[in-house]
Amino acid sequence: MAPQADWDTDEGLEKIAKFCRAGFAVRSGIERLRNAHDTDRRVEYFRGEKLTTFLLGDLEDDGDAKSKKKKAKRVFTAKDTAEARDVVTSMMAAGYIHRASRVAKGQFEFEPKQIFEPRDYYIWDYEGPKGFSNFMTGLLIVGMLVCTCFPIWPHFLKVYLWYLSVTFLIFMSIFCTLRMILFMNMWVLGYEVWILPNLFDEELTFADSFKPRYSFEDGAKGQRYYRFSLMLLTFAFFAWAYNQPTDFDLFIDAQKEFVDDLYTGKLLTDFSQQSKEDIDLVKRPSWASLAEAQAEEEAAEREAEDLQELHRKNLEGEADPDYDPEAEAEEADAMMEAMMAEDDEDE
Repeated sequence: MAPQADWDTDEGLEKIAKFCRAGFAVRSGIERLRNAHDTDRRVEYFRGEKLTTFLLGDLEDDGDAKSKKKKAKRVFTAKDTAEARDVVTSMMAAGYIHRASRVAKGQFEFEPKQIFEPRDYYIWDYEGPKGFSNFMTGLLIVGMLVCTCFPIWPHFLKVYLWYLSVTFLIFMSIFCTLRMILFMNMWVLGYEVWILPNLFDEELTFADSFKPRYSFEDGAKGQRYYRFSLMLLTFAFFAWAYNQPTDFDLFIDAQKEFVDDLYTGKLLTDFSQQSKEDIDLVKRPSWASLAEAQAEEEAAEREAEDLQELHRKNLEGEADPDYDPEAEAEEADAMMEAMMAEDDEDE
């Protein structure tokens, strides 16, 4: 038998509080300060006599294996009711629990007079060791920092993340498709079968979303015509797919090409490799490209000025005495009509 904790010491009292905190079931409720607003908080409560009974060991005397396992790990058992009440009073003084008055079902108010009464309600203030909670909080902060610093990740990490994301997307698409096909086929036979029925239930925790692994229930009555119609549509689809082998092969090839594009990053962009590597960087033109663009702009301006000067000289007869503006305009119109005629013939 494990040695008894000394409830007269702070360390021993903390061990007893930790043991009691996980030893018996409690209920969840809402507590607020007396004559105050906007002070609601979620708490776990119990009756005082339940805690004294647990300290006496009577709450576990049901003879099952689980109770025997708990008894082997008990850190304290009160000798009598008086000692159990003294332990509870010491826990109240140390701030592990406090007394509350019930104002409605599941609603409580803080009781200023903190004395022990077996029939009254008490609320846990002790939440146990904070090591794991602090670790998870730190892990959450680190995860948020890692996600927000994504633009400065090394390139190989971005590639790995892309591969993981694409693999997860493909897996979920295939899984949901097979899950739906299984349900539809069993629904035609009059049963409702789901793999991981609570997978997409947002009200459950992450672990509870995977419970149960499957469900098998009888289908609702009065859906015979719908089942028969779905069965006919299924047979018609498979018959069409069987009689169209070429199209189906093209479909398979297209899916393979689609998956290859996903993994190689060519689905959303057709840029060069350097552009894909710098996809998250701010695009700034280089000095060489700016100088080249400026040179092209200046050359275009000079060419336009030269054409204007040549046109002016032709009009004044300085460059070509035989220059005829009307003949040039007619020649330009003839060229335009010829181009339009060629376009009409192509159409």
